[in-house]
Amino acid sequence: MFNAEIKSLLRYHCLFWLIIFTFSFLVWILELLIWKKTEALSYLALSFLSDAAAMLLTGAILVWSQHKINQHNFSVWHLVLAAVLITAIYVPLENTLWLMPMKEGHFDPRFLLSNLDSNTLGFFVWTTLYIAYILNQQRHLRLAESARLSHKIQQLELQALRHQLNPHFTFNALNSVCALIEAERFDDAELMSEQLASFLRYSLSSAPDSLVKLADELAAIEAYLALQKTRFGNKLKVDWKIDQNISQHLIPALLLQPLVENAIKYAVATQQQGATITIAGQQLNGQLCLQVEDDGPGEQAIKQLGQSSGVGLTNIKNRLSQHFGNAATLVVQARQKGFLVCIQLPLQGAVG
Repeated sequence: MFNAEIKSLLRYHCLFWLIIFTFSFLVWILELLIWKKTEALSYLALSFLSDAAAMLLTGAILVWSQHKINQHNFSVWHLVLAAVLITAIYVPLENTLWLMPMKEGHFDPRFLLSNLDSNTLGFFVWTTLYIAYILNQQRHLRLAESARLSHKIQQLELQALRHQLNPHFTFNALNSVCALIEAERFDDAELMSEQLASFLRYSLSSAPDSLVKLADELAAIEAYLALQKTRFGNKLKVDWKIDQNISQHLIPALLLQPLVENAIKYAVATQQQGATITIAGQQLNGQLCLQVEDDGPGEQAIKQLGQSSGVGLTNIKNRLSQHFGNAATLVVQARQKGFLVCIQLPLQGAVG
């Protein structure tokens, strides 16, 4: 009949009125044992009936207000007015119940409003506690909804960034395959196509907001470099400086690949002698420090990057911000000869 939320509230509701019943029972004990009032037993029955009626009435308000909340039509003022109305009906009826044992000659209509302050105390306390509960519940619901929407926005933004990255990389890789075919290097083109398929499987296998082991990211970069090695041959040289103790830490998928791609595009491809790409990683001051460096044209490359489509460095910066906020940094250094990008991000718990 009732959902789990209303059942839970009704349990607290019953607990509140059980406390009221307990006070009434203690008063009865005092009247019977200390003041020796012989009519104490009848008073106990009347007190029980009046408190039970109050419990049922306030319980009805509770169920009604929860129904209004579920319909998104609830107002605190509606609850207050309902409590006032119930009190206005309850107090005269409760006084009538207490006046019934009296002889008719002693009845005075003014008695119907007697003890108005004490009779409404229970309603006042109950209403105050219930309003506080509802306001706190609504606050938590708003916070939960805000967090859910924030997470959804983050997912969409990360997905948009990934959607930028994958076509960008695929376009460049397919151009490389076409170049090999035009050069009649068909075996190399076939091998590069297989490596491209393998790399794309990795790039598409993770959710936009997921983290992957650094070891998996580096394995994917090795596959990517194998693609490019087919194209550039000895012009492409790679120097790995990865601390093996950090290989199980987590990073955003495809975080380093755009940096390696930029190094190939602006250092290896633009120089007749090619270039060396250094990929380094270590734990430093409680953070994971990752670097991609080349010995290419340096300052000239930064000018070209500033005029690029924004997929590379801007993409990485945005993804770091989405995942870690201000806790992650991206530092770019263009030298007279060479280009260095350093990423620092919080250590994510190692996975087994």
